[in-house]
Amino acid sequence: MEKQESTCYCGKPRNPEKVELQCGLCSGWFHERCASCYLGSCLPCMTSYAFVCKKCHPSGIESFMKKPATFTQICLTAVANLTILHPDKRLFSKDKDIVPFIDKHWESLTALPRRTKTAWHNTIMKTMSKESELFLHIEELASDPCYSLRNKDLSVIGPIYKDFKLSDMQAQPQQSRLSKRKAVSDKQAETTPVAGKTRNRDPLATSRFVPSGMPTDHPFNKDGYRYILVESDPHTPGRQAFEESMESQLNKPMMVPAQFYRLFICNHVMLAVQDRAPQLKISEDRLSVTGEKGYSMVRATHGVNRGGWYYEVTIDDMPAESATRIGWAQHLGNLQAPLGYDKFGYSWRSLKGSKFHESRGKHYAEGYKTGDTVGFYIYLPPPSEPDKLIPPSYKDRPLITFKGHLYFEDKDQVSSTVKNLKSSMGSRVIFYKNGESQGVAYSDVYQGWYYPAISLYKNASVSINFGPYFKHPPTDVPFEPMSEAVSASTVEHTLADVLYHVENEGKVAA
Repeated sequence: MEKQESTCYCGKPRNPEKVELQCGLCSGWFHERCASCYLGSCLPCMTSYAFVCKKCHPSGIESFMKKPATFTQICLTAVANLTILHPDKRLFSKDKDIVPFIDKHWESLTALPRRTKTAWHNTIMKTMSKESELFLHIEELASDPCYSLRNKDLSVIGPIYKDFKLSDMQAQPQQSRLSKRKAVSDKQAETTPVAGKTRNRDPLATSRFVPSGMPTDHPFNKDGYRYILVESDPHTPGRQAFEESMESQLNKPMMVPAQFYRLFICNHVMLAVQDRAPQLKISEDRLSVTGEKGYSMVRATHGVNRGGWYYEVTIDDMPAESATRIGWAQHLGNLQAPLGYDKFGYSWRSLKGSKFHESRGKHYAEGYKTGDTVGFYIYLPPPSEPDKLIPPSYKDRPLITFKGHLYFEDKDQVSSTVKNLKSSMGSRVIFYKNGESQGVAYSDVYQGWYYPAISLYKNASVSINFGPYFKHPPTDVPFEPMSEAVSASTVEHTLADVLYHVENEGKVAA
């Protein structure tokens, strides 16, 4: 593989000792910190993934997909990382260095299930001894073979993109729960790519991602429970001590405490694939949605609780008898109902232009139709109570596994929340049609976090623009585009997690 010039968005040079991603289309390298899609747990010098940068992807959103690694790929990444961690060390012991590293970082090295037996330890030795072009094998002791990289230039380590096409990133059809997966032997798994050899698709590649980097198979929020995708939190106090304790129990299954994870926050505001009614059809770029049958709703990935915010929706298609209700909703708004059905939402209906809240429709303005662009503005004064300024931390919630991904499970307390609702004095909601303000629709709305929300009746179809550039930006009120909510959410949830650790200092499970 030829060395590539830096083409990262930031323009800064490569650093092979940190996590970097190579685009399968332009061959450019991009720093992990500059990537905006969900990556999960990654290591430097990975080879078993596919990545398309936002410059090359037609949606303008990055796409990332982990692949099941062969043992050759696993060993290559492991020894490369050991070289980074111990630059003065000439050789690495199979039993003392390589096997413990792989066991500790298995989920970062491959999408294959963790092995429950230790037979793979011998497979590691056979693989590295066989791949003499990649590894230097020195058997100083017959019982302790040692290895190192033959080529010390880490910049040449990366994925092999042979005949790569954008369609290779598409989600694969889901298998029925009744269908059985065929087991793949180590020998079969080693026919997957590492050094430009064979290109076979592994049937155990269960983690398929859409271009936004989110899992394609996920639990839906329903029945009073919400499921929140998590990622590893490297800043959790006590993490190093816990990892050291794991190293001493390599072959024993251990439950990782929920405190070592944090809420995953998308780096783009989009429609939330899990926070929607399942019957709604979300586009690949998660900026368009089509309805089906009765009214149902989807919320955006990010919410706000203070300041003035705006987003736009273009009505792409609204056949006869279909309709929309669009506006703002809190996270407890009913997904299987039109927006404005309960106390947690405020909407503007296409039919007759009525506005809705608590299922009460009132005349507001003219309706809107196919081809119109409607805008949605909300202003929320800062909460008077300090504890309402940041969202809650989810680190005390139960941690569940679904289809190979981890989620916090949060129980909705609808009854108690309704009893404690308070008006946000001075707040207001304004709707716009093709740039023209329709006047204040609601004032003094309930306090809380509000998300852009779209509810559709039958097969209406709309496209959403969260900014920063709009067809018809408001000229009568100051505002922030919803796209700017990303940085605010990141800061607020980080503060919430810091406060959690301060309040629970010394109580983290180990």
